[in-house]
Amino acid sequence: MNRQQRRAAAKRGDSGDLCALAILLEQQGKTAEAVATYRRILSLNPRHGQAHNNLAVHLREKGRPEEAIAHFRKAIELEPRKCSYLRNLAWTLAQCGQLGEAAELYRRGITIEPFNADAHNGLGVVLVEIGQLDEGIAAYGRALAHDPHHIKARINLGIALARQGRTVEALDHAEIASRFGQEPSFPHYLMGVLLARCGAAEAARVCFEAYLERDPGDREGARLLLAKLGGTALPERASSLQLDRFYARQAIRWDEKAAGQQIYCAAELVASMLDRLTGATDRLDIADAGCGTGLVGNLVAKKARRLIGIDASSAMLAKAQQKGLYHQLHHGDLVAFLDGHAKSFDAVTCAATLIHFGDLRAPFAAAATSLRDGGLFVFTLFPNEDEDAAAPDSMDSFAEAGCFRHGRNYVARLAQATGFAVEALELGIHEYFEGTPKMGLVGALRRISHPQLNEVAAA
Repeated sequence: MNRQQRRAAAKRGDSGDLCALAILLEQQGKTAEAVATYRRILSLNPRHGQAHNNLAVHLREKGRPEEAIAHFRKAIELEPRKCSYLRNLAWTLAQCGQLGEAAELYRRGITIEPFNADAHNGLGVVLVEIGQLDEGIAAYGRALAHDPHHIKARINLGIALARQGRTVEALDHAEIASRFGQEPSFPHYLMGVLLARCGAAEAARVCFEAYLERDPGDREGARLLLAKLGGTALPERASSLQLDRFYARQAIRWDEKAAGQQIYCAAELVASMLDRLTGATDRLDIADAGCGTGLVGNLVAKKARRLIGIDASSAMLAKAQQKGLYHQLHHGDLVAFLDGHAKSFDAVTCAATLIHFGDLRAPFAAAATSLRDGGLFVFTLFPNEDEDAAAPDSMDSFAEAGCFRHGRNYVARLAQATGFAVEALELGIHEYFEGTPKMGLVGALRRISHPQLNEVAAA
C-alpha cells in the first residue's frame, strides 16, 4: 500500500482498509500512527475484533495492561475461536499474576488449535509458575513435538529441567537452541538465564551482553544478572524500564494478592516498626517513598498529620489515588523528591523499594536530607550473607525482578556516613515465594543532629 493508497483508505474510512493501513504502519515502525489508526477503526466499528486485539498488544507494550486486557476480552467476545486472541490475553494475565485464568485460556486455545506450539509453550510457562513443574515440562515437550524449532519452548524446557537438577539434559537443549543464535529474534536474555542456571557462566555472560546490545535500556534486568555472574560492577539500581514493566503488571492485583494470599508482608513490617518507635504520636509528617498502591499508607495514615506518597510507577499511583489516603501523590524518583524537600518530614517509610537499589548511599542521603532532626527512616531490605556488602539476589525470579541483598554491617556503616543512628535492624518475613517464606530486614534509622550544621544555619 503506497502513500496515495493509504490516503485513499483513510479518506474512505473503510475499517478493513484502515486495518491494513495500521498493520503497514506497524511494520514501518510508526507505532503512534498505528495506534491512532486502530482507535479510529474502533470509533467507526466498535465490533472490529482484530483492531481490539492489535490495539491491546500496543497498550500492553506501553505498560498499560488493564486497558490491554479490556480490549483483548472484547476481541475474544467478538471472535471467541481466535486462538491468537486467547493466547494474547492469557500471556497478559500471566504477566499480571492471574495464572489460573491464563492457564484456562491457553487450554481453550489448544482445544481450538491442538497443534499450536505457542499455546503449548505459554501453558508450560504458566504451569511452571504455578509450581506444577512436571506438567509444565510436558507442555513444553508437546510444543516441541509440534514445532521442533520453537526456540523459546526449548529454552523454557531447559530452564525447567535445570530447576529439577537435570543439568545435562538442560544443556543438551541449550546446545540445540544455540544453533539458531544468529537469528534476529533469538531470545538472548532467556538463553542467558538457562546457561546461568546450568553453571555455564561465561556463555551466559555472552548472551546477556548480546541482549544488551539490542536493548541498552535493559527491560529484562540483564545488568543485574551479569553482576551476579561476576566480572562486572554492581548496578546502582535496577533499570527504570524493568521496574516500570514489572510494577505496571503487578498493580492490577497487588492489593488482592497481598491480602488474599498473604504473600507480601513488607508493609506490615514497616508500619509495625514505625508504630513501635513513635508510640501514640499521631501528628507526624510522613513521606511514603515507593508508596505503590498505598499498603503502607493504609497502615500509617492514623499517625499522619500529612501523608505524602512518591512512586515511579504511574500504574501503582493510580491505585493509591483511588484509596484517598494521601494528602499528595508524586510521580517520580524518590531520591530526587526527598533531596528537594529538606527537613520536611518526621518519618520516611520505604517498604519493598530499596530492594531495587544496589548502592543505598543515594536514598539514605536523600532520606537524611528530608528528615528533621530525630526523624525516622523505616525500610525493608533482603539480607545478604556477606554482612559487609551489597549483592544481586540469587539467580531466581527475585534477581530477574531487579532485587538486591544488603548486609547488616553495610547498612550500619552507610547509616553512620549519611547522618543516622541505627535504632533497629531486625529479621522478619518479607513475603512468600512459591509458598516459602522469604526473609527480609526491617531497618529503622534515627536522623541525628549535626551541631556544626545547626550553627551554620543559625549564623
